[in-house]
Formats: sequence, C-alpha cells, structure tokens
Amino acid sequence: MKITAVECFNARLPASETELAKGVMASTSVTRVLTDGGVTGYAFSPAAAPDPTLVTTTIAPALMGQDPLAIEHHLQGDPSLLQWPAVEHALWDIAGKAAGMPVSKLLGGARERIPIYLTCVWQGESDQSDVPPERQVDDIARYVSHGFAAIKYRVWRPDPLADVAVAEAVRQRVGGRETVELMLDRTADAPGTVWDYDTAYRVARAFEEVDGTWLEECFDREDIESPARLAAAVDIPITGGEGDRGLGKFAQYLAARSFDIVQPDTYNCGGILTLRKISALAEGFGVPCIPHGIHGLALAGWLQVVGALPNCRLLELAITVPPLLPWEQWAPLEQLLKSPIPFRIEGSVMEIPQSPGLGLDVDEAAIDRYRVS
Repeated sequence: MKITAVECFNARLPASETELAKGVMASTSVTRVLTDGGVTGYAFSPAAAPDPTLVTTTIAPALMGQDPLAIEHHLQGDPSLLQWPAVEHALWDIAGKAAGMPVSKLLGGARERIPIYLTCVWQGESDQSDVPPERQVDDIARYVSHGFAAIKYRVWRPDPLADVAVAEAVRQRVGGRETVELMLDRTADAPGTVWDYDTAYRVARAFEEVDGTWLEECFDREDIESPARLAAAVDIPITGGEGDRGLGKFAQYLAARSFDIVQPDTYNCGGILTLRKISALAEGFGVPCIPHGIHGLALAGWLQVVGALPNCRLLELAITVPPLLPWEQWAPLEQLLKSPIPFRIEGSVMEIPQSPGLGLDVDEAAIDRYRVS
C-alpha cells in the first residue's frame, strides 16, 4: 500500500447565527491521506486550517509513493511532519483501518473508557473579567448536575485571587472534591504577562485551601526552574507542557522535576507517536501524563492515544463554552459522518471508540460537499 495524495482543506457546516454566537462548532479543517489500497485516512482540527503551503510543498511530495504504515520512518526522515501532525494522525487512521482495529489497541490498549474534565472559557474578554463570578458558579454547578466531575477554568483576572474565590464559591454550592475536581489554568503568558514566583506561590497556597486539583502553566514556557521551585514548595500539583514540541523539552522538565503532571498536546507535541513517547518518558519518572485537550472531531485522535497511556487518568475537553454541553457544541460536525459522533459520555466518563482507525465513520461525499477551500 502506497500513499497517492495528501490534502488539507476546510469544511463549513450549516449553522444559524444564533448557534454560532453560542459557540457551536460549524467549521473544521480536514486532512486527508489517500492510498492505492483503497484505505483513506482522515484527521480533523477544530479551527480553520492555517496556510497549507507546508503540506503541499514539503510534506505531500515527501510522502507520495511511500508506505503509510512507516510512521516512525517518516517522522525521522522529514521533521516537517511534526509541524503538521494532522497528517500523522491520518496515517494512524490508515494503520488502524488496515489492521481492522482501533489505534488505541495498536498502541497497546490500556483502557476503553477515560474520565474527562471540561475546560470552561466563557465568551467575552479573554481574561474573563467581564464574566460575573456568580455566572461562573452557576454554570459550573449546572455541569456538575449533568454528571461532570472535573472542571478547569482560567485564572487570568488581574487579581488571580478573584479566580480562586470562584472555586471557593463552587465548593460552597456543590461540595468538595468528592463531588467535583477543580483546576486553574494560567496558560503561561497568554494574557500578555507572566506571574512572578511570589504571585504563583500565593495563588497555589490559596487554591490548596479550597482543595484544588492542580495549578497549570504559571510561568513562561521557557522557564524550567520556576515551576520546579514552586512544585517543591507547595502541596498542590503544578502542571504544564501543552505548548512544547518533541521529546527534548519534556526530558528537561522531567529531569528538573518542573511539573508534577506533564500535559503535552497531541498536535503541538508532534502527533500520536510522539505523545506516546512523552508519556513513556514521564512514566519512567513516575509522573502522570494528562494531555492538553481539544474538542470536536479532532478528539478522535486524542481518545485513541489516551486509550494506550497507563499513566493518564483524565482527558480534557477544551474549549467548552458555557452553558453548552459538549454534544451540543460539536453537533453540527455530525453532518460529516455516516453515523453519530462516537464520543459517548456517561456521567463524567467517555468511551474510547472501538471502530478501526481513529474511530470515525467519515462520509466522504459530505466532506466534499461542505469543502470550502
């Protein structure tokens, strides 16, 4: 079996202005790899595809006529593949379909179900400063009433203790960690500034008081020493790693004990195989690997890889836009499939699709019908 084409384009689904304003997902980027064996691999990204020049000028020519199953060979021979990991996901889709089994089983098969947590980002200002804390508490309580047992939100307000106060109010409303785990995410320097050590220490200690589960990305992503210092000084786990590519940076984090939990992103780190390596590296250090999450059809690749990670206890759904429930948010994308989106949630646990490949029953006619670029 040989690769005959590599394509990357966008698809847009019908959705009303009201639905779009609420945050439903009505567009996706599509990566498609075709073979002469009649097996086609698909991968999706939640946002419109960036400039596909890298795919058309570099990746596609390098893969033409090659064996789609030789994924490690391709990664070693063409580092640009790490920069467009959706192609790598599509190759895994082909591998699973050719083998007649889900990718999670090809990778070792640690589980068929995974507990999930929602990362909530409210519409409005990115630092959430225009979102009333009472609304955040109401929405989190509503998610808990639907069975979700773990919630993360941003700690971006000018006064980060105001974000901790939201967690305290949630505790008063719905109960302790046995009811809902709470995580705070600084997202490194996303608001344009980074915390100094004293601020991070103060927030960590305050979040401990409300039994927070972890504090994420307190410092600049190039800073390896500060998170290690903080992790050694506080009881709450310090986490990070979503923006890093390849094994090297994670080896540095683990050697320095920078993080109590590493959080590689399945796309940002370079793909499914690279994330599996990062997880194994972390496992050797006794460190959990809880990958940074995604939403929409791209979740298929995430589910397959976490299905093979023994040191992963949670999967993130990011970004969840309150008050939408996950299945409400991704509903329009179902038009690209022949059967319902297979991301079944029971309580706070999601099933890992057991169909061959990444587990999506793609409707190729619909893909072409809704293609826009």
